[in-house]
Amino acid sequence: EEPPELQQLIDKVLRYNLRQLARLQAQLADRPGEIAWFGDDLGTQHGLPISPAAWRRYLKPCYRALYQPLRAAGHPVYMHTDGHILDIIPDLIDCGVSIINPQVRANGLANLARVAKGRVCIDLDLARQMFPLCRPADIDAHVAEVVATLNSPTGGLWLTAEMDDGVPLENIEAIFAALSRYRVLRKA
Repeated sequence: EEPPELQQLIDKVLRYNLRQLARLQAQLADRPGEIAWFGDDLGTQHGLPISPAAWRRYLKPCYRALYQPLRAAGHPVYMHTDGHILDIIPDLIDCGVSIINPQVRANGLANLARVAKGRVCIDLDLARQMFPLCRPADIDAHVAEVVATLNSPTGGLWLTAEMDDGVPLENIEAIFAALSRYRVLRKA
């Protein structure tokens, strides 16, 4: 329905966030190159809660207003977001995101490569749901596949492995071994 009150609400939230941004900029003023960290869960398990066109109309200008001043001041912008966000990753990059932390299972490895590889640094959480249940060889194969699919010297790749007490010790050792093994891309 998009009543006029929607834009009024968006404007009010943006004004609040711009005040917070001013505080952040003051904190970062004497720390050039420091990463500015943001987090918004923009997606659901299968897509955005609104159409990509509506996101671009209503929310993209807000993200641009927040991220562009930081980029202009030399600060990389890190953004965590859960959910399926493939449709708007190029828009987030356009807004100023330097490093994006998407969910691999919600977006798919090949899809992330298609829309983000070489355009932005990807901070990928490895598929932690597999860690308690799989074999060490499966973990090694997963890390190798992620690195082969997403690593790019023009964008970059960070890997994060989150584990809890349900992960067997041999799998924890396999995670560390794989991260160490594939930490540097070797030329063929």
